[in-house]
Amino acid sequence: MEYKFFQIQDFIKDDAFVRWVKYGENDAFFQAFILDNPEKQTIISKASDFIKKVAEVEKLRQPNISQSKVWTAISDNIDKDSESLKPSLLSKLYATKWVKIRWAAAACLVIGIGLKGFLSNNNPKKISYSELVATAEKQIKLIEKINKSNTPLSIKLEDGSVIILAENAKLSYPKHFEPNKRQVFLSGEAFFDITKNPKKPFFVYSNEVITKVLGTSFTIKAFEDAPEVIVSVKTGRVSVFHQNKIALADPEEEALIITPNQQIVFSRKAESLTKSLVESPILIKDLSQLPEQNFEDKPVSEVLKAIEQAYGVHIIYDADQLSHCIITTTLANESLYSKLDIMCKTIGASYKIVDAQIVIQSMGCN
Repeated sequence: MEYKFFQIQDFIKDDAFVRWVKYGENDAFFQAFILDNPEKQTIISKASDFIKKVAEVEKLRQPNISQSKVWTAISDNIDKDSESLKPSLLSKLYATKWVKIRWAAAACLVIGIGLKGFLSNNNPKKISYSELVATAEKQIKLIEKINKSNTPLSIKLEDGSVIILAENAKLSYPKHFEPNKRQVFLSGEAFFDITKNPKKPFFVYSNEVITKVLGTSFTIKAFEDAPEVIVSVKTGRVSVFHQNKIALADPEEEALIITPNQQIVFSRKAESLTKSLVESPILIKDLSQLPEQNFEDKPVSEVLKAIEQAYGVHIIYDADQLSHCIITTTLANESLYSKLDIMCKTIGASYKIVDAQIVIQSMGCN
């Protein structure tokens, strides 16, 4: 699709664009497109806002507002206005134009009524740790641990999972988990090392964010007054989704999935989830375990594959453009970004981070 030629109405009508706005599909593609076409940022932003508002209206359930009655009333007024006009050619043309204007106004009215109800009844509400705990305790009794010291507090759960609370962090959990799920509630920062159990998924409720795992290790930062909730993965994979009201359910169809060295940041103001790489990616595989560490006159694609294995990150590049790029280097213990800086400088390329993936940009090598 020639998105660079699209205007607002074109984006609104494009199925792929709509799915991206509503469900985050093909996020890497659209994020890359925005980076490459910054002049389209305003148009894309307006089209996205429109799609989101329409989606919000579609979800409304307001018994006091009958949209069919609103349309009927407006239609009756239009008919009356049309009948009162003189049957001259000019007045007929005017009437046709007026009807179109009124119908457009009617559409705006219906959407406006819906949005007004939405904004008044569904204002984004921050969910607190105490509210989550109070809701959960209606079903099951919880134990609360608070780390009042300046050293990490380790808590071992009945399933063998270990949670390490940072200073001032709070954790509430049941003495015995329910038969089909494991649920805990967090305020503050904690590291989780969860025992694997595919039949009993593990849920962490932290403010408006729900983190679901089967067995992995990760960190959550969820402070009561902080503008963001951050979930970062060390091992395994994690599903992250948000709730705008307390519902101890599993709406995972709208979740984002992250793997080692990736993180999700939830903006409490914008109510949006953003996936990215962590600030300082760590090695998930010892360099000695790689088939090769020292590269002498090797295609740069081989080096990139080794970096992918070492850090568990996905690197996107044009294989044809890099096919003639030869490099001599060693995968020492520098940081991931230092390695990329050195490699790109050597072959005259650059890189950027898009949707927790590394995108290499190069004009090729002679």
